[in-house]
Amino acid sequence: MHHETLRGRLVYRHLSGAERGRERFTMTAHADGTHTLRANCEIDLEGLLRDVVYTVNQQFRPVDAFVRLTLRERFLGSGWFLFTDREASCESYTAAEGRVSQRVAVSERPLVFGTHPITADAWLTGAFSLKGPTQQFFTNGFISSYAFNGASGPLLHPIRFGLEFLGVESVNVGAGSFDCRRFRFLLDDSEVAGHPPYEVWTTDDDARVCVKAWVGAPRDYVYELTDLERT
Repeated sequence: MHHETLRGRLVYRHLSGAERGRERFTMTAHADGTHTLRANCEIDLEGLLRDVVYTVNQQFRPVDAFVRLTLRERFLGSGWFLFTDREASCESYTAAEGRVSQRVAVSERPLVFGTHPITADAWLTGAFSLKGPTQQFFTNGFISSYAFNGASGPLLHPIRFGLEFLGVESVNVGAGSFDCRRFRFLLDDSEVAGHPPYEVWTTDDDARVCVKAWVGAPRDYVYELTDLERT
């Protein structure tokens, strides 16, 4: 087999330093240029457990995904998503809505799909062209939940947002020192308007591993890569 694998761990913290959760992930770069993310997310105080398997194509556009949510030890929902050049679709079963089937016609393959792991948020930067301009806006995207922590559905929802590229920086975290691309999410004119300021630092390569992330007031959260293994 001809693929490369990254395994890592992010820690979720308050600005005070108190740990509030964690994310374990595996990323596979396949020989055909596609990438697959497997992420397990735990948020302690909220009792949220999220499992995600998400694949993107050579341009980091979504191919398919599976999202499963447990809230306070109770099943919340699970859904399977498929994206083509003509359609975005979802087959989901949730505790609130029961069985749901969705079909949305599109004129081209969606640019992004938000599944809510921090590592997956970093992959959203794959829609950004480093050729410029420094601010770019995207309308052809979807997200599995409008909730801040992703604890609803999962269902297929349209999303608009922007990204601002803030340059390349050297970042030191528990996993080591990395050259990173720094991005700011532009969300004021989106379906999640009112979201706190949000920035991510991704490795300066095609893997787009999240090295650090920050959510501003009133949340005041930080996310840090503590472990990374390349195989």
